[in-house]
Amino acid sequence: MKNQPFIRGEQITQPIPLEEFLPAYRSGVVSFWLNQLPSRPDLVISPFGDSPLEALEAAAAGYRVVVPIHNPIIRFLLNRLAQPISKEELNSALVRLSSSYKGKERLKPFILSLYETECPHCGRMTSARSFTWSKSRGEPVRKTCLCSDCGELSETPVSQEDLQKALAYKENSPSHARALTRVAPPDDPIRFQAENALKTYPHRTVHALFTILNKLTGFDLSPEERINLEMLLLHAFYRCSNLNSSPVSERESATYADGDTYKEENVWFALEEALDIWENGQISVPVATWPDLPPDSGGISIYPGRVRDLIPQLKNIDLSAALMVFPKPNLSFWSLSALWTGWLWGQEAAAPLRNILSLQNLDWVWLTRAIKSTLSGLEEILPPGIPCLGLLPNLEIEYLISVGTAACGSGFSLTDIAVDPDLPQGQIICTTGERLVASPTAKSMKEIIRSAGFEFLKVMGEPKHTLAIYSAGLASIASEQILLHSEEENLADVYLQLVKNFEESIAYRQGFLHFSKSETWWHQELSPSADPHADRVEQVLVNLLAKNSSPLPEVDIYAHLYHKFPGLATPQQGLIEVCLKSYAEKISGTQDGWKLSSSDQPSNRRQDLKEIEDILFLLGKQLGFEIIKAAPIGNILCLVWKNNGETSYTFYISASGILSKIITGFDPSPANPWIILPGSRAELIHYKMENNNPLAKAIQNSWGLVKYRHIRRIADEGGLTKENLQERLALDPFTSDAPQLPLI
Repeated sequence: MKNQPFIRGEQITQPIPLEEFLPAYRSGVVSFWLNQLPSRPDLVISPFGDSPLEALEAAAAGYRVVVPIHNPIIRFLLNRLAQPISKEELNSALVRLSSSYKGKERLKPFILSLYETECPHCGRMTSARSFTWSKSRGEPVRKTCLCSDCGELSETPVSQEDLQKALAYKENSPSHARALTRVAPPDDPIRFQAENALKTYPHRTVHALFTILNKLTGFDLSPEERINLEMLLLHAFYRCSNLNSSPVSERESATYADGDTYKEENVWFALEEALDIWENGQISVPVATWPDLPPDSGGISIYPGRVRDLIPQLKNIDLSAALMVFPKPNLSFWSLSALWTGWLWGQEAAAPLRNILSLQNLDWVWLTRAIKSTLSGLEEILPPGIPCLGLLPNLEIEYLISVGTAACGSGFSLTDIAVDPDLPQGQIICTTGERLVASPTAKSMKEIIRSAGFEFLKVMGEPKHTLAIYSAGLASIASEQILLHSEEENLADVYLQLVKNFEESIAYRQGFLHFSKSETWWHQELSPSADPHADRVEQVLVNLLAKNSSPLPEVDIYAHLYHKFPGLATPQQGLIEVCLKSYAEKISGTQDGWKLSSSDQPSNRRQDLKEIEDILFLLGKQLGFEIIKAAPIGNILCLVWKNNGETSYTFYISASGILSKIITGFDPSPANPWIILPGSRAELIHYKMENNNPLAKAIQNSWGLVKYRHIRRIADEGGLTKENLQERLALDPFTSDAPQLPLI
């Protein structure tokens, strides 16, 4: 492994159309990776086509991207996001729609009337925002209203009139028949699958949607107006499906069993909500249709089909980088995509998705085959040395193993792997190479995984997350090349066997200890390190803050830490966050940044250490102890209180949250040891103990933790005796940084 630093990117705050069905996106990852390549790629291939945002980011950064997209909904989404639109333009289309007629009534009042109910506050009639349904009872049980008259927000049980109105809509209505016919004719074998997908919509929702769609098809619209209305409708399709219903309230979840409720959203309010969803503020990106290419200044060429059909056309194309956002199995989204495509553009447009509708299950084996097929095809046409970035959003164990199986078996050279379980994101770096041949090895797969896990934990010096230890195993498997050129028909067996090998290798029988609360592992043959990974990260971060008097942008702090701890050593976001909160304060301004807090300035901390040392000297003398100043451990002071030649107390005065160098340095522990720390380290210490079970066990068994402020309070309050000293030290537990009143 070359230890490429992890690229964190930034969590975007604005909403994204179809967000729940798209791979989790962090802005800046793609452009950063492309910009730091040794030579600027002229043409980038993004072969999986499930994540339009990464392709748009690359194009906006000035790169030309070729992306095959088989799903018409994703193609539509990318095209629309590439051409930003104002809220005013969309609202103009919605106003025109609302002013059309349903019979003698305008469309907007008609749709709102479908959800009409009595406001529980003022008694006037209003259109409910949503109804919560019980699946087991087959009826709505609660309603949410924002009254158009009194303006009060309420959530109350439904009335008998609400029930009658909701249950008046039937499955065999003309709207349901049209909803199915727009996707497949009555005699089509896939109609049954279309019916299953349609069941994710309440009957009233289908009636409302197709009342609107009927108006859309009857309108004399310009191409721009039609597209704008299609954008609004697509969000309503997405928002009003049970698969994307709003989470129920705490009150509802306490009343009904988990998974028993879903929200029926008001279709018209979903259309209005779409106005803000589509207003994204992105820059315009040129989009062409393959084989046309975008301009040299950057853009996207979309191939409207499967990647396997595009690959043969790329043989003479000078591709110089690959951007791979690995997909995940999501049959629900593909089924809904078939519905939405048919609803918007008819049966012919939905026809390419027939095969997806006919599938019964998209599982991890299916995904492994799909990724392997794509990567093998690319490996055949790409010249050696092409850099490839692989992104694994919403990372989980099966996903990691699936991608690892496909990548290791397709001929790519895996050079880096890094994960952050807190995001959760994974990144792999690989290159195309010469036609590789699997290397013979005497090691079994289990032995490789077990050894990699053990060595990884040994280097880290503390327990690590399952995703991290599995990544270490995959990196070792890749270096051995033992999965190379796995036969397609045996790929399912390879994947399933690899899952089993991991489960049996990283396991108690092999000496690994699992801590389920933190989802971390340790090995019983390893001893806790005096310099564990978390302490190293803390030290590097503090040194960085101490060297800079001006606020440091958060992005620079993360980049520095990722550079210092690359690849498998990538620190988790939670650790970095808690270290920043412990040592620094956030400075708001034109660019928010972090600055070492005044209390943690080196001169102030030296003064604190001296003050606490003096207090302990004075208290010890007052109680009649002999005070011995032992050799410090780095910057950590040590005072020993003796009584009649025997050690009664050992105090370690520290300014940091680095405890392991103290605790692991003694076997057995010193007599009655206490570590005295700033109260601002409380959250950091708790984080370390929660994620480092051996450290937590050692502290709980033998060590006491005391805050500076409590030592000062003991000195100020007086009344201290040898008999009550132990009790007084424990009065302010190191459980938080919130001041606690001393117990009397």
